[in-house]
Parts: sequence; C-alpha cells; structure tokens
Amino acid sequence: MFQRSLRVRLLLPVLALVLIAVVASTLVLASTEAGRIRDDANASIDRQTNALQSLLAVTRSIMLDQVKTSMRLLKSESDRLGRPGMGPPTDVAGRPVNDVQFGSTRQANNFDLVDHVTQIGGGTATIFTRSGNDFVRVATNVKKDDGSRAVGTQLDPNGPVIANIRKDSSFYGVVDILGNPYVTGYEPIYNASNDGIIGIWYVGYKTDLDALDRVISQTSVLNSGFVALFDSKGKLRFHSKTGATQSTEMMSTVVKQNPSDWVITRQDVPGWNFTLVSAYPKSDVNSQIHRQSLWIAGIGLLICVLLLGLQSALIWSRVLKPVQRLTFVADELSMGKWNHTLDEVNLKDEIGTLARAIARLSNSVRLAMERLNKR
Repeated sequence: MFQRSLRVRLLLPVLALVLIAVVASTLVLASTEAGRIRDDANASIDRQTNALQSLLAVTRSIMLDQVKTSMRLLKSESDRLGRPGMGPPTDVAGRPVNDVQFGSTRQANNFDLVDHVTQIGGGTATIFTRSGNDFVRVATNVKKDDGSRAVGTQLDPNGPVIANIRKDSSFYGVVDILGNPYVTGYEPIYNASNDGIIGIWYVGYKTDLDALDRVISQTSVLNSGFVALFDSKGKLRFHSKTGATQSTEMMSTVVKQNPSDWVITRQDVPGWNFTLVSAYPKSDVNSQIHRQSLWIAGIGLLICVLLLGLQSALIWSRVLKPVQRLTFVADELSMGKWNHTLDEVNLKDEIGTLARAIARLSNSVRLAMERLNKR
C-alpha cells in the first residue's frame, strides 16, 4: 500500500503537468494548423485564379488580333463593291428595314460578302442596318440554335456595343451573341457623305474555350469547394469537376445566395464580362482542423504515456525499490536480525543517507546485543 500510494503521489503531479502541456500544445498547434489550412486554401485559389486570368487574357489577345485582321478584310471587300449607302426598304425575316448597299450591291439577304470574308479568315461576319434606334442583321453567317442564319435579329439594345456605336465609336471585345460568348469587333458604317451611321460592320469568333474548360474542370478547392466561371448574365459557363460539389444547381445557388457557411471569392475577368468565382464550405476547413487536432492530441497522449511509463520506471528503480529494501531491513532489525547488507549505503542521495543511518543503527544494535550476551 505504501509503495502504491507513494508511486501515485509522485506520478500525479507529473501526470497533471504532462496533461496540461498536451492540452496547451494541442490548442496552440490546432490554432496554428487552422491558419495554415486557410492560408493554403487561399494560396491555392490565388494560384488557380491567376492562371485562369492569364489564360483568358492571352486567349482574348490572340483572338482580338484575328478579329482586327478580319475586320480589315471585311471593310476592304466592302470598299471593292463601292461606297456605302442606305438602300430601299426591304423585308428581312418578316421584319421591314432599310437595306444597306455598297455601290449598287444590296446586302439584305445577300450572304456573298460575309461568307467570302469568313471563308478566308474564319469566324463570323455580319452587316447591320440601322432601323430607328435599333440595328438589325440583314446579312450574316451567325447561326441561331436551330442552325439558320440569324437575319432579322437585332443588336442587343442594352449591351456594351450599342453605347459605343451611338458615340460614333467602334467596339472590340467579348459580347454575348444569341447566348454564346464571341470575341468581336464592331465598326459603324457611314453613308457616302459621312454624315450619319447607316449600319455596322461586324466580325467575330465564337470563343473556343475547350482549353479553359479542361483547366477549370481539373481545379479543386479543398474537398467540397469549386471554381466556376459565370458570364455577364449570370449563366454558369465552366466549373470544376473534381470536388464533392459538382452540381451546377448547387454552385449557382451558393453564388447567388452567398451563404454564411461558405467562403466565396469573386473576381471580374477584364475584357470578358465574366466573373470568376472560387468557393469552399467552412466545414472543409473545420473537418481538416478536427482531424489534425485528433492527430496532435493522439501523439500528445502517446508521449504522455511514454513519459509516465519512463517516470514510473525511474521512480521504482531509484526510489520505491530502495525504500522497499530499507523498510524490509528496518523491519528485520526490529526483530533482532541485523545481519543484512545494505548496498544502498553507496547512494549519494537522501536514500543513501537513510541507508547509512539504518546501517549504523544495525551496527549499534549488534554491538549492544553482543555486550549483553557477554554478561
């Protein structure tokens, strides 16, 4: 009982200190790990979004060079036909408009010019006519979803292009045409006297963003996060396909509702009218922090057990075992048995002092007993 009680009393302070150290270390390391996980997630998002921004910028620059080359070709081929002028009223896809003509060549429902340009330079081309405040396609090879030419459709009255045209300025950039993004060029067509806009030259290339789609589809943000690209109308164009969240409806809902349990980063894509969104649920970070905390706590407890085992072994070998031996010798001495050898007298600590005192007592008892026996 004495041995067990003494061991417990010696180990309890050590156990308390070790447990306090483990708990404190777990809290500090968990907090540090939480910051590291968040920083890693943000750094990963920055790397991925910067790469996507660069890819979009390079794509836009290359395609704009193609657009400008095709625009020069379209205007040059128009000039070969003659000077521009307003033609007579005509009907285009059931819509009454004024025709546009170059020289004597009328353009309404005449696709020779636009098709010739795109056969050489690719892409799409259109001649718009002015109809009041609107601009209507009278010759085009832009296709609708059903595959027919989009003649009779009008330029978006609320888009960025019309604002430039009404200021007698050209427009080069990305616009949405019939639901698809195009890298485009628009330049006003003036009549022969150059005193009014009668239409618009247009060339453009439907964006071939397969490379972008492949890059975005392979991106990931933690376990359930995503990267998504939305157009100017809020339509989801591309999204990552590696995380747990792959539902387009879920992604759109998260971006629109901006829930408090998600971390959402939005970036405008210059020149594209796109929005690049990166998002991840806070639970992803919390689950990683929880796992890391369990690992840290488990390692701490293992160290605690090892330290307690080492401490217990040291207490037994350095304290309890010698004390047990001295207790046995003292008990034997009380019954007149003094012929025990105490190796503990060689120790330089308090136990050695106690052993030497018992050895002297044993010797004194022995001498006393010998004197008594001689009488």
